[in-house]
Parts: sequence; C-alpha cells; structure tokens
Amino acid sequence: MAQIRELVELPLRHPQLFKSIGVKPPKGILLYGPPGSGKTLIARAVANETGAFFFCINGPEIMSKLAGESESNLRKAFEEAEKNAPSIIFIDELDSIAPKREKTHGEVGRRIVSQLLTLMDGLKSRAHVIVMGATNRPNSIDPALRRFYLINGHKL
Repeated sequence: MAQIRELVELPLRHPQLFKSIGVKPPKGILLYGPPGSGKTLIARAVANETGAFFFCINGPEIMSKLAGESESNLRKAFEEAEKNAPSIIFIDELDSIAPKREKTHGEVGRRIVSQLLTLMDGLKSRAHVIVMGATNRPNSIDPALRRFYLINGHKL
C-alpha cells in the first residue's frame, strides 16, 4: 500500500519533485488480484488520502453498441479528470475493455484499446492525472497498454 501511495501521491501533490530531477511521473498503476481483494477500495482510499478527484469507470459499463460512443465515453472521462485535476481515473475490470488486440473479435474492442492508448499517451505530466487500472487477469490486457504503467502490476 505504501508503494502505491507513493506512486500516486507524490506526482499529484508534489509534481515539482519530478520536474526538478528531470523524471516523468508515472501515468498509471495496474492493480491486480482475485475478486474481493480490495483493488477498488485501495484506489478510493488513495484518492481520498491525496484529496484527488476520483473518476471511476466500470469497464463493461462504458461499452456501447452505437459506433464511436464507447470511445467518446472514454474521452469525456479523461477530459473531466483533466478539468478537475489533480485526479485519479480508476478503470475497474480493465481487461474487459482492453484485451489483447489479437484476441479481440470485434472492431469495437480494437477501437477501445486504440482510444485508451491515445488518451494515455496524451496525458501531460503537468495535467496531474493518474490512471489506476484493476484486473483479475493482468496477462490478458493488451501489451501496448501495459507499457504506460510504471510498475507492471501490484499484486494484492
């Protein structure tokens, strides 16, 4: 828990520390563990402790049958978080919306992964936004998306 807190609290509360030493703060943290292990609780606790705006996205709920609406929902979430920075965007069940693209059968799944990659890449260090993802299956998440996480998971 202390490591997670450091990875989130320092960039949100003291971004000048990273700037002064020339290090980019992390864009995200991936929490993984079995159901009921406290991933969501940890994310909420860290947001509360840091005083950050908390934006929770439940992976399956963001999906839409309408073309482009799922991607639009993601963009709106990131825009809202940037407006209310410092912020934590928590994506629960990340594996449900960002599976490995070669395992995805539908076009929507591939577009969602591409949109998430674009949004994560577009997060500015000065925006004071950290993305926390939670999953039960870290190996099923698209590898291109996993590169945005400072630690490739924190097992609970």
